[in-house]
Parts: sequence; C-alpha cells; structure tokens
Amino acid sequence: MYAWKRVDNLRMPRNPVVAAILLALLSAPNPSLAATAADTTLGRVVYEDTVVVRASKLGLRLTDLATTATVISPRQIRLGTAQSVQNVLAPVPGVHVLDMNGTENNGSVEARGFAAQGTTSPVLVLVDEIPTNDFETGKVDWGLLTPAQVSRVEFLRGPASFLYGTASMAGLVNVVTLQPGESSTLWGQASGGSVGRATVAGGGSWNSPHNQGTVSGSYDRLDGYRDNSQSKVASGYAFSKIIFDPHWNLRARLLAHQGEQQVPGPLPYPDWQVNPKESITPTDNHNDHTYDGALELEGNPSRTLDLVALAAGTSEDVDATETIIPTSALDRSSRLHYSRNELRLHWTPGAHGMPDVLIGGEYRFGVLQSRYHDPASGAQVGAGNVDRTSGALYGVARVPMGAMLTLVGGGRVDWLRSSLDDPTDSAPRGPDDDQRAVSPTVALNAALPRGGNAWLSYAGAFKAPELEQLYDQRPYDLGFGTFHISSNVLKPQTGDHWDLGARTALGHGLWLDAAGYYIRSRDEIGFDLANFRLDNIDRSKHLGVEAQLSLEPVHGFSGLLSYAWTQARFDGGPHDGKQINTVPENQVFGRVTWEHQWRGSVSAEVGGATRQWIDEDNQYPLPDYAVLNLGANQTLGQTEFFAAVRNVADRRYATVGYVTLDQYGNNLPLYFPASGRSFMAGVRMKLPAGGMR
Repeated sequence: MYAWKRVDNLRMPRNPVVAAILLALLSAPNPSLAATAADTTLGRVVYEDTVVVRASKLGLRLTDLATTATVISPRQIRLGTAQSVQNVLAPVPGVHVLDMNGTENNGSVEARGFAAQGTTSPVLVLVDEIPTNDFETGKVDWGLLTPAQVSRVEFLRGPASFLYGTASMAGLVNVVTLQPGESSTLWGQASGGSVGRATVAGGGSWNSPHNQGTVSGSYDRLDGYRDNSQSKVASGYAFSKIIFDPHWNLRARLLAHQGEQQVPGPLPYPDWQVNPKESITPTDNHNDHTYDGALELEGNPSRTLDLVALAAGTSEDVDATETIIPTSALDRSSRLHYSRNELRLHWTPGAHGMPDVLIGGEYRFGVLQSRYHDPASGAQVGAGNVDRTSGALYGVARVPMGAMLTLVGGGRVDWLRSSLDDPTDSAPRGPDDDQRAVSPTVALNAALPRGGNAWLSYAGAFKAPELEQLYDQRPYDLGFGTFHISSNVLKPQTGDHWDLGARTALGHGLWLDAAGYYIRSRDEIGFDLANFRLDNIDRSKHLGVEAQLSLEPVHGFSGLLSYAWTQARFDGGPHDGKQINTVPENQVFGRVTWEHQWRGSVSAEVGGATRQWIDEDNQYPLPDYAVLNLGANQTLGQTEFFAAVRNVADRRYATVGYVTLDQYGNNLPLYFPASGRSFMAGVRMKLPAGGMR
C-alpha cells in the first residue's frame, strides 16, 4: 500500500529518530524504495498521489489539479459497504446520494446544492472518459456497471464546462474500469442477500507486447425493499489497447447494458413512514437496451506533441410505463442514436518555464424518437421526433510560475441546435432552437511543503436544457385541460464558480482535504407549480465548505471523516432566501476500518444529513437521518469472503421528495422512502490466467 519516493519541496522530518528510520527504510534491498544521498527530500506517498487523473484530459496527478478533486481508491471500494457505484461516492464531502426507489440501485447523485430530484443530473458521468449521461434527459444510469467492475472513481467537484461543456454544473465523475495488469488474470465474484439480491460478476485481462485489454460482465437481480421494486440488470464491458509502435496505439471500448426495473414511486405522509414498503404505482417499469462504443487513437507525432482522436456512439431503446401523478399511467417508448467525435492536441515542451497547452474540438449529433400511448386503449396520445447538433472548441494552458506555483487558464465555446418534429401534426418542422455558451476558467495551483497542493480558481459553467425539458410530448390531464410541462423557450442555466482549497499531509498518516466555494447561478431550470410547466424560475447563490480528514493505516486502523455545509439559497423571486429543495445544509460521513493480522478487516460507516425541505417555500421538511452500515472481509489463500449490513438500525428515512397538486388542486407532498435494513455476503477470487501459482 505504501511506498517512499523522492518528492520535490519536501523536507526531512526534524525528529532525528524518525529521520533515522526513514534512512534505514531507504537502504533496504527493495528496488521500489531506492534512494541515494542523505540530502534527498522525502515524503510519504499515498495511492492518490500516484494516480493520473484522466478526467482532466491533461493526464495530471491529483496534486497538479487546480480544482477540488477526490479519488476513491480500489482499497476504499473493496473495504466499503457500497453495493452500487452511486453509493461508492457517499464518502465524498458535499455529495448527496438520492435513493429514488428504495433499492439503492436506481437513484441520483447531486452536489454543491444543484438539485434536480432525479429529473436530470447536474453531474456529468464518464466511464473511462466517455460521457454516459442520457441524451434525452441528462440522467445517469448508475447501474451500467457494478462496483466489482470498477477500479477507481475520480470526482472533480465544481464545474467542468471549460473541458466538457454542458451537464457539469456540480461536478464530473469518471468511473475507471479494471485495467490490464502486468500479467494475465481471471477473476470472479458471487454474492447474495436479503430482499432477493443475487449478483454474479467475472472477467479477465490479458497483456502482450502489442495488445492488452480486459473483459468483464455482471448480472444483478433484486426483489427490492419496497413492493414492486424488482430489478434485473446485466452488463458487459470490454476494453482493448492495440499498440502499433512506441508512439501510436488504438483503444477500443464497448459497453452493453440491459435493464428491467420496476419503479414504485413516492408516498404521501404518513404512509412513507408507517409502511414504506408500500407502492401506489404497481405497474410502473423501465426497460432499456443500451450499447456504447468508442475508438480512440492516441499518438505522439513529435516528442512534445500528443494527439487524441475519438469517435464514440450510443444506441438506446427504452420501453416504460410511468404514472403521471395526479392523473394516470402512460406507456412510453423511445429510440435514440447518438455520436460524438473529438480531436485534441496536447503540447508539452518540457523546457523550464514553458507552458503546456491543450486545444481541441468536438462535434456531436443525435436523434430521438419518442411515443406515448394510453395503456388501456393503446391509442397514441403524444409523439415527437427530436434531433440535436452541437459543436465546441476549447483550450487550456498550464504556465509554470516558479518551482511551486502554476497558473492555469482557458475556456470553451459551445454551440447547440435542436428541433422538434411532431409526426402527428401536418404542420412542418418547427424553428430550430439555437443555444450558445462560453465557459472560461482561470486558476492558481501551489505545491505545499509537506505534500499536497492548494488552489484558487474561477470557472464559468452552463447546463443546456435537456431535450425532455424542451420538447417532451407527455400529456398531463388535470381534469380541466391537457398540459405539457416542457417549454421550448428555456434558456441554458449558467453560473460563476469560485473555489479555494487545499490538500495536505498533517503527519502521522493524516491527510486533510478542505475547500470553500461561492457560486452565483442564473436561469435555473425548475418546475413552476403556479403555471404547471418548466421555466427558468430563479437565480441562486451557493456557499459551502467541504472537508475530509483521512487516516492512512496505522497499526491496522484507518478511516475518514467528511463534512459538508451547504447553503444553497434562491436569489430573488417568490422564494428569495429559501434553501433550495432537497439540498441538505449539513452532511456527515465517517468510516473506521480495522485490518487485522489474519488478512481480514471490519468496517463501520455512519452517514447522515440534516435540514432539508422538499418544497421551495421550506414548509415540508425531510426528517434528519443517520444511517449505520457494517462490513467485513476475510482472505483465505486466493479467495476473499465479504459481507455487509446496510442501515443496521432499519431506519425509516427519505433522501428526496417533492410537492405536486392533488385532484382538488391542493398541495400534495410526496416522499421516496429509502431502503431499510439489508444484508449481503459473497466471495471473490482472482487467479493468474494460467491457474493458481
């Protein structure tokens, strides 16, 4: 887990006993601990310092990033209790994980007070640097992969529009899959537990002089904590890297996913606490078939120039039955095809004082067909054919300002055009909807004497309205007329973000990550209950503090404690000064792990949130909650056994809700009960491809 290496600008500890121990370690006959003279400056290197954060497009280490960032290591994933990728993010300060249907498999992730209650996502999610947010809604399917298929997770908190454009107001998540090792391996995992959970996963990797890659697959079945919340999810992922010569290689990736998910829907008070397993929407379901593929050519045309050319595509079919509260259910089907092409150049001169520069461009095009039918009669009640074209140019430069200081500057220009054609109407295609945005950034990053870094940054960000928000043809019948809540006059949400933070070693295995931020957001897209439609309803101000204290293993004990204070308030309008709905003001997460000498571990986690509401007027609160999880691992030979109990106290709580109107026009508060107590146990094995050695 640990290594020691030369790190510039770090001093030898003043304590002579500690210094003598360090020199003794360096003289040990281990190639990875090699060092030379007594004047070598030394520092403790943790996993996060050795990782190249690929989500930055610059291939930087965590300490070189002038932004608030967290890397969740393979060890944290393995020793934690998370049973889905979204819950792997729970320890990150300021991240709010929403359990939408009581299964912990289908939810949403929000951060820094940007809340969408699962209708879209303010976080852009990548799998091996390829965006996966849904083309129609912007949502994220967190069930695309299981934690067993994931190596690590990179989370860049704050905006990333200057690199990726829309959909990254609150942050950027890059899920890094299992990578090829030095030798070929095979692995397998199987687990089962309460509420009908059964999961199997497996895969392998290979490594040869001219080709390396991995392949993995998983199948997860769950009856669900709530009634009518059964899910069946299968996914397969393949990655291959073909090495043509020392300067050129081709990376190919393919992700296939099939999901069948029952969606139980929200409950009113007090039903959600008295009988949270109940469902008032027994027919709701969501079935999808998704295929994502990408080809990426990487090369070095010269010693100082790197080139990346990317071509990616997505095909998705969705069939669903959705209850439209307070009316009735509708059958929905959609078919989409989407392509993304990118070319970028990275100039790294290497000369002292010279900047490295990244420039690139993107082109995207997608088409969507959606249909709505009355499930009773089969009659079509809504239809739409939508297309969206977008293009962008961006550039970022990193300029050394000395041995310890780097200036970062750049920006991106985006252009989007989308339009709707109603196949049920004889009228011609409507006018195109053009949207443009400029996303600048400037930042300072400083290396700290004891390890880590400090940063000060500004970035502009935007989130374009999703196609569903612009053109959705789903009809709402309130008894006195039929409405569509979509609006084709929506403007992009924009914002200005300031970040100040540091990541530093405190000594004795302790690391501190702390950041403060201030955000002014404009034209936020929300639901205008008075007019029963989506609108650019308000501005908002976001002010927050995020901190995490991590303890690397000392005498077998390790842990982390994270806290976030989030003040996200409407700025002007009828809700001026109110906390944005479903945004908790206080969040805390703690984990303690003891790894004993018999190659096993036990872990305890506590997470909770306080002071959040489900409405803009802050009249309907979500009760404060704290949830305890326990986990254990034990390794015997090449086999590892693991078990976890989540929500040990069987706490009845909800992470999200909203207010709508009942059939009489009165406010109807609804809540999504989170999962109760659940138990899971399993076994995993990893072997050399040629068999056990």
